[in-house]
Amino acid sequence: MKKHIIALSLLAACGYTSTASAVQFTDYVKPDTFYQQSYLEGTFNLNSGNQDQTSYSGSFAGDYTMRYNTLPFVWNADVEGVVAFNRDGTEGASTDKGYDFLASTSADKYFNNQGLFFGFGSADLGYRRIMGADDSDDPYFKLGLGAGYGRLYDATALAKAVRIADELVKYGIVSKALTDAGLLALAGVIERESEFVSKYGAGEYRKYWIEAMEAELLKQKALKNNTLGALGSIRVTEVLSEVVQQRLHGWSVRAGVGYIASNYDGSDSDPSLDLGFDYGLPIGLQWQLIERARYSTILNSDDTGHLFINKLTLNYEFSDRIDWENTWNLSYLNSAESDRDVISNSLSTSAIYYIANQLDAVLTLGLDKVDDDIDNNGNDDWDKSIRFGIRYRLN
Repeated sequence: MKKHIIALSLLAACGYTSTASAVQFTDYVKPDTFYQQSYLEGTFNLNSGNQDQTSYSGSFAGDYTMRYNTLPFVWNADVEGVVAFNRDGTEGASTDKGYDFLASTSADKYFNNQGLFFGFGSADLGYRRIMGADDSDDPYFKLGLGAGYGRLYDATALAKAVRIADELVKYGIVSKALTDAGLLALAGVIERESEFVSKYGAGEYRKYWIEAMEAELLKQKALKNNTLGALGSIRVTEVLSEVVQQRLHGWSVRAGVGYIASNYDGSDSDPSLDLGFDYGLPIGLQWQLIERARYSTILNSDDTGHLFINKLTLNYEFSDRIDWENTWNLSYLNSAESDRDVISNSLSTSAIYYIANQLDAVLTLGLDKVDDDIDNNGNDDWDKSIRFGIRYRLN
């Protein structure tokens, strides 16, 4: 066992090395940043033989994440959805279908551009059909308002700058490794992509964007022949087209009130007290930890329930084309109506191989468990799954 642990440690240490090992992502505190990413993923399983009819199951999932960050204003948007279908091997069994979509957005307005106090507004919209149900539930819609403290900084542009610097050293295009200050300056140019798109248009902006990076490298006297050249421009373009894990650092807490205008059962609700905590920590140049926690309770002593949701992710970049993603989703619900605690745990670990710039192969191992104080209802044990899917990156 000890030999296996040592071997895995060496693999992790050697999987990705950088010529810019001194720089830290926490050094990047540029206030004006923009990040967005969206994926579509599909899985399908087919079984035949030793059963009355061919059985199958599958799912299509998609998600979109956007973060627009300035000193006075931060806007977040997240959309995720899944459509699943299943038919078992019993003769005459029909296909069950279900889906679950949730869109969330929040806007934070800082009271002072240099300060950490902010007010926020939020909205959540959900629509679902539980697998096996005859009809869809009513739409879910919640509004929130409150205040908070803290900041999260997005250093993804610096991760791209590190990759570019490594490539330029590898191909002998720069005469020396970039300093920490040089990498931070290059990341600042990379962050201005939307500015170049606005000025030159989506079809032409990349040429001027790369020229601005070349000008920054010339300012640092790093280019061997005082030019990126054709090879350097190609390598920079390819790196900018690669997937880079989001790099967040910092923290924020928030508290507010919410109102559920429409619930899945068609009812509305009394106002709620909502608390939140967000935390991001890059560990070295390869690891990224992100923690998000939410708590909500109804502000009515006659109908008090409690909902706690926690999502913890820990990701590792083995190389430019291989990532390791780990997620733990935990939810706790205490319903005043049923006086029952329901605890859900979902753990997954995924190996992701980037086949091409927008196409990924994903192998996921999953563990799922629901504790609902009800015996023999089909969820008493851990559900174990192995899933292989193809994921397409939209942007």
